[in-house]
Amino acid sequence: MKYVIKGAALADLKDIARYTRTSWGRDQEYIYIKSIFDYFDKIASRETFNVDYSHIKEGCFKCKINHHVVIFQILADGRPEIIRILHEEMDIPLQLIKST
Repeated sequence: MKYVIKGAALADLKDIARYTRTSWGRDQEYIYIKSIFDYFDKIASRETFNVDYSHIKEGCFKCKINHHVVIFQILADGRPEIIRILHEEMDIPLQLIKST
């Protein structure tokens, strides 16, 4: 596997899927969730612009996809570990601290 997804990030994905489906329907849910997973592949391939986020959580980076911010760290084997997927308007540092 190219990347690892932590439990909190899976819960975020479920919430994003549920919200998208309720607001815009199943087709848009599929498109949006697929775009997030495609973005994980880009993170793993080092094709994204990442910002060092170590000042909030040691060893973490963040990058943006649409209206969400992906928080991840690099494992010893070089794979990214997706920690959270949070909406851009959330208090991201607070959510990150609460989830650890």
